[in-house]
Amino acid sequence: MYGRINASDYIEIMQTTRSNNTPFWLLLIGLFLILVSKSLLTEGMFFDGVTYASISRNMAEGQGTFWNPYYTQTLYPEFRQHPPLALGMEALAFKALGDHWWVEKAYSVLTFLLSGLFIALIWKRTTNNLRWAWLPLLFWLAMPLVSWSATNNLLENTMAFFVLLSVYLMLVGYQRNHKIWLFLAGGALFLAFLSKGFTGLFPLVFPLIYCCFDPRRKWYEGIVDSILLLLTLAVLTGVMFLAFPPSLGYLKDYITLQVIGGGLHEATVSTRFSIVPDLLLQLAIPFVIVLALVICKSKSKVKGKLFEFPADKAWFYTFLILGLLGVLPIMASVKQRDFYMLAALPFFALACGHITLSALTLWLPKMTPRFRKWSTLCASCVLLTGIVLNVIHIGKYGRDEALIEEVKQQIVESGGNNTIEISQEEYTQWAKHAYYMRYGKISLSPTK
Repeated sequence: MYGRINASDYIEIMQTTRSNNTPFWLLLIGLFLILVSKSLLTEGMFFDGVTYASISRNMAEGQGTFWNPYYTQTLYPEFRQHPPLALGMEALAFKALGDHWWVEKAYSVLTFLLSGLFIALIWKRTTNNLRWAWLPLLFWLAMPLVSWSATNNLLENTMAFFVLLSVYLMLVGYQRNHKIWLFLAGGALFLAFLSKGFTGLFPLVFPLIYCCFDPRRKWYEGIVDSILLLLTLAVLTGVMFLAFPPSLGYLKDYITLQVIGGGLHEATVSTRFSIVPDLLLQLAIPFVIVLALVICKSKSKVKGKLFEFPADKAWFYTFLILGLLGVLPIMASVKQRDFYMLAALPFFALACGHITLSALTLWLPKMTPRFRKWSTLCASCVLLTGIVLNVIHIGKYGRDEALIEEVKQQIVESGGNNTIEISQEEYTQWAKHAYYMRYGKISLSPTK
């Protein structure tokens, strides 16, 4: 069956004790806590994240609406640079939890955890074994952008969750052979688009990739299913325009300002190929791990070819191609940032997990009790280190300490004014706008 490991492999896996995987789950959690220790429980954030938090807090307090978000009086009083769903969802967090500096980090980490959950669920669908979901999650965490984005409140975090949800729903539909799941997946893609825009629509090609590698299906069935996804998006968009008339003008402005204007005129890179080295940088550590495991397997006494791995090898190609299609179209624009590819990185992690699974299913079941004991102890030490590092950093600044202290001091001295004049040079320091609005609800205007 497409996407399933040989029964003999599973017998060997399931005969192992649950503790075989315990060290890896402990290691996964510990590494995550270590990687985010300077940013998880500390003040300070990438200014994009502070900007989105300010807009969401404003929305929660009645300044601006879902279809007309408000940033500051002088900078984007009508914020239409991105679709509003992620901002609206974060506004719900502020309504529920109040206006505290840690709310945006809590929301950001929640979206990260939800993405991790659906990576695990997709892994379960393609391997029939949830215990080993630590494998793709470790590959995912090995990509530097992942842990950085987890605490920096990017819109891509929310979009990545909906992208993974859409692929998961498609997998359920194919395995249960029912089209209703395909329409639900289209709904998830609609939400991905409303979170960050067109970069969340690359799973539209997933049915075509799936059907190309599934011998039970014809390739043209994939085209039909992709068309059904497009039709679902079109219908939902039409319903949205009818139910919420302001949404039409909002999305027109977004496409004009950000997609057309930004993509053609706001160049952030010198070449359209800049996203390629950025991707290679993210995949460097996973590639080294995969290469080491493949070489070790080839030198072992395992029968078979160098790159021979379980019967579900089609999943490796499926996820690899899907990941590439989530990154390479970014080259169409001269406005690029490495975090634009965040929603595609989980599929590279899943691909790496599948290509290395056969080697691990051969070696890990042979772990001796002594080795399991020591590996669990070492992983527990990593976890404890992560907890201690986070506790140590409580009350500190993760970044922008001087700027945040300056903002707090100016808020005290402002005397309740909601606008402060700054120099023309300072006005273009966008992080200032973000922190002044986030901490003091103060807008900045340039001196004349």
